[in-house]
Amino acid sequence: MIKAIPRFIYKVVPGLFLLGVVATGWFVIHELDFTDDTQAMDETPSPESRESSQNIVTLPEGKLKAAHLKIETVQPREIQHQHWIPGRLRYDQTKHINLKAPVSGILIEVLATPGDKVKKGDLLAVISSPDIGKARADVLKFNSELKIVNRKYEREKLIADNLEKLFDELKQNRSISEIEKKFADASLGKYREQIFSSYSKYLLARDLIKKIKPLANTGSVSGKLIRQRESELQVAHAAYQAICDQALFSTTQNKLQAETDLADAKRRLRIAKQQLETLLGYSEDVEESLSASQLSRLEVRAPFDGTIESRTFAKSERVEKSASLFILADTSTLYVAADIRENDWPAVGITPGQELTVQVPAISNRTFTARVHYIGREVSVDSNSVPLIAIIDNSDSLLRPGMFVRVAVPLGKPVKRLAVPNKAIFQYDNKQFVFVALSDNQFQQVEITTGITSDNWVEVTSGLESGQHIVTEGMFVLKSELLLEAEE
Repeated sequence: MIKAIPRFIYKVVPGLFLLGVVATGWFVIHELDFTDDTQAMDETPSPESRESSQNIVTLPEGKLKAAHLKIETVQPREIQHQHWIPGRLRYDQTKHINLKAPVSGILIEVLATPGDKVKKGDLLAVISSPDIGKARADVLKFNSELKIVNRKYEREKLIADNLEKLFDELKQNRSISEIEKKFADASLGKYREQIFSSYSKYLLARDLIKKIKPLANTGSVSGKLIRQRESELQVAHAAYQAICDQALFSTTQNKLQAETDLADAKRRLRIAKQQLETLLGYSEDVEESLSASQLSRLEVRAPFDGTIESRTFAKSERVEKSASLFILADTSTLYVAADIRENDWPAVGITPGQELTVQVPAISNRTFTARVHYIGREVSVDSNSVPLIAIIDNSDSLLRPGMFVRVAVPLGKPVKRLAVPNKAIFQYDNKQFVFVALSDNQFQQVEITTGITSDNWVEVTSGLESGQHIVTEGMFVLKSELLLEAEE
């Protein structure tokens, strides 16, 4: 006999059945949603793939032509680390001069003003000075004395030369009439009469002894007379020889004295001219016809081509000796002055003539090249540095003395590293990037890390490999396209 089912079961079972149906439905729906979410998550790109797709720029043909991109191959380069040090542009000391008044006087003309470009020898100012007049007068005086002394020397030399010729003729025992005729117009000084007289007596004594000697054998002439005539011949010859020796000695002495006087006159004139040239600053030929005002005229002229940087005095002002008149400078070349300190000490190995790169912040669109003039030998106690002086070309007059500059000094020895041009790297969000060419019109922004830098090259330590192609010119177009794609 079947027992009766309790009444409360009929009430609970339908509720449990309904609860199971609801639970089953919820489970089915939850599984479907989870599957959809999982598929959706699987279809969402990863951050890496999303970033990679955003860093690629594809240029259409029109933009590619307009961009004028330049592509270069990444490869190892020889680079040398450089450090930028501050410096200043200075005047080239060999082409910068303070023109000062060499004497006291009055400025009667001022022909140059600041900013004027002048050529070597151009007249800048005129000073009237009594010191200049005295210096010119001394030149004229010593020049006149030189002329007098020179004429005296020429006469003494002529007399000495003529006496030598006369003595040569006398040795030939020519007659006195022949000698007098031949030297009638020759200058012989005060010895003409003495020499001719003694020579004539000598010839007479010689002729007499010649005539009476043949008569001695016949007894017509006594031996005493012959001895007397021989004695007279000896006396005449001795007198003649003494006159000749005295004339030769005196003329030689007179000639030497005249030479000494001539040399002294030339020396005094040369000193006077040097003194005048020192005062004038240039050499000139002083003419005897100069008036008093012309004698006192001092012309201040430009010693080299350059520009008048400043002027101190005006016309009619009185100037004292050593007063500054003009500052003249040739700025076609300038000095780059910098200091090499302890942290840049390897740079002291720079040699004269080596080229350095110079940047001028005031002229940001270009760089300049300077050639090392010298490196100081002594370390400054105050700054613990040595001076570096380089010469920079300024023929286009873009640079000015006093400008601040930055000088790239090489440190260490050159090394070969994977490197890219400086201009190929750009920065964004404190990171460094380049554009790598994936194809003719597709480019990818790639982050890199860098090492040592030189004037033109930067070492790449990561992010690139040798043989890749990067954009070195026209990156602005690529960056603009990349920003537009990011906004979309």
